[in-house]
Amino acid sequence: MSLSRRAFAAAVLTSALVVAGCGSAQDAAPAVQPAATWTAPAGLTGALTLYSANPQELTDDLVAAFTKATGVKVDVFAGETGKVTAKLDAEWANPKADVVYLASWSPAAKYAADGRTLAYRPQDAAQVRAGWAGRDDAFTGRDGSALTIVVNTKVAPGQPKDWSDLTAPEYQGKVIMPDPRESGTARDLIAAMTAAWGKDKTWDLFDRLFADGMVVHGANGPALDDVTAGSHAVVLGGVDYSAYAAIDKGEPLQVITPASGTTITPRPAFIVKSTKNPAAAKALMDFMFSAQGQQISAGRKMIPGRTDVPGAAGTRAYGDIKQLNFTWDQVQATGSAVLDEFTKRYLAKA
Repeated sequence: MSLSRRAFAAAVLTSALVVAGCGSAQDAAPAVQPAATWTAPAGLTGALTLYSANPQELTDDLVAAFTKATGVKVDVFAGETGKVTAKLDAEWANPKADVVYLASWSPAAKYAADGRTLAYRPQDAAQVRAGWAGRDDAFTGRDGSALTIVVNTKVAPGQPKDWSDLTAPEYQGKVIMPDPRESGTARDLIAAMTAAWGKDKTWDLFDRLFADGMVVHGANGPALDDVTAGSHAVVLGGVDYSAYAAIDKGEPLQVITPASGTTITPRPAFIVKSTKNPAAAKALMDFMFSAQGQQISAGRKMIPGRTDVPGAAGTRAYGDIKQLNFTWDQVQATGSAVLDEFTKRYLAKA
């Protein structure tokens, strides 16, 4: 089904007007209301447990809309990718989650390879971007985020165009990066760089960045908060949606997509094989890939996984972002080893 770009744009405009009439830019956080409505199957009962490594507001929006449509209660455990996967791994013998929604491709692929996911092809999966479905429908990327250069325009010495520009003398001591041990998207970016450029070029870039005083701290949120506060001028590998949301609140930030290419990480969702409520779990997956579910993601500045759902106004479209030349199979195959090497080279004393 092809969606009406005009209808969604109208919803965006309506919401923007409502927000503008409510007060300050700091109050502009509520997302655009979706124009589409998903119809739930009849007969759903019980409850679900969702593990989510995505923004709390996005998770809350999805859960509220799904429960309203189905009557199924959804309990949520939320945290960064590292916390969610640590909990999943600790519960290996007695899984608690029914559905998992991660921010990184590699862990989902690993769980699929280990036989821990239930194969399921969501309704409307035919509309999902090419390459965003795991093998044998073990998991599917439902929305995405681009890794960018985020600049505080009040304190940055200029407007970098590419990753390598951040090694210039004027950026010495002004760059921060999310910790790839906590941020799945940062980990994916480094693995994608080594796949696209080779290790020598990738480590040369990071050698120079760390020699110039680049700091690694926390996941995406703390890194962006640091730059928003002006403690550093630039986030290397900042997720675009968080910066766009901060810009909407009036923060002096600019989102720059690197000229040489970056990653758009598909944020995968899957059903845990041991779920006790497979009917409701499949319905939640269907909802997340429905037009309504996708528009909820777009309203939170995510890149929709469906090609027929437009992104939010003011964000860069999927097709306008140059991506590095790599495959997600390469990231899955090398991600752990690349992270280990990165940690030993740069973070061992952290």
